[in-house]
Amino acid sequence: MVISLLLIVWTAQLAPTLIRFATLTRVPYVQVASINVTANGVFITLTVVNNGSLGFKPTGGWVEVMDTGQFGVVNETSRSLTAVVPLTSRWLSLGNVGVRGLINGYLSGNPAYIAFFDVIPVHVVNYIDVSGISYNDCVITVTLNASLVVPIVINTVSNMSLFTKYTAHYVFNTLTTYSINIKVPSGNHLVNLTIPIKSGPNVYAFSCSLSNNTTYVLYMPTIITYEFPNGNETTGRLFIYVFTYRGG
Repeated sequence: MVISLLLIVWTAQLAPTLIRFATLTRVPYVQVASINVTANGVFITLTVVNNGSLGFKPTGGWVEVMDTGQFGVVNETSRSLTAVVPLTSRWLSLGNVGVRGLINGYLSGNPAYIAFFDVIPVHVVNYIDVSGISYNDCVITVTLNASLVVPIVINTVSNMSLFTKYTAHYVFNTLTTYSINIKVPSGNHLVNLTIPIKSGPNVYAFSCSLSNNTTYVLYMPTIITYEFPNGNETTGRLFIYVFTYRGG
């Protein structure tokens, strides 16, 4: 969805100002081409679409991300218009965002401005999830698949449990916190978390192995620190992983 407003400023001898709502098939308008989240910031790329005989030459402007309240200055490059806003943890939970702004430039030699509003999907590279589990001799190894735009620290795992999906029988149930303290750099990585499950205070191990052809559910609340360029932010992440053990 693109909403655009074209403002042309004429000389005082011709007319004071002229505001014209854009019919997108006949006049230039601005749309958001992409929003890419990187470790160096969130890059918002704009495109000027010139329709008909009118040609708009942009020189700069500004944007506001409605969902985060961030403002960015638009810089012109040889091929596009780009604004950069700081990366915060808020971006990790956004699917689509609204972006509005104003682009200044020239239309047929006259100063002109294009106001716009657009809704665009957010492309966030930060990703971490469970990709596999092994459990033998009361030791669980959880493999995480991480694709990160910023480094993270996996701090703790608390109240973790493993149980059968259809009968709800516990393999183990823990009411304690395990210190992990594993740092994962930005990029693509497989990370193994190995935790011994030893029966004791607040730790209940009912089996030290898995049964063949049985479907299990891992419940693993985790505390993760994201190391953003403008400061660290710590958040909770609940991993729930369903898998069927095939033996081997």
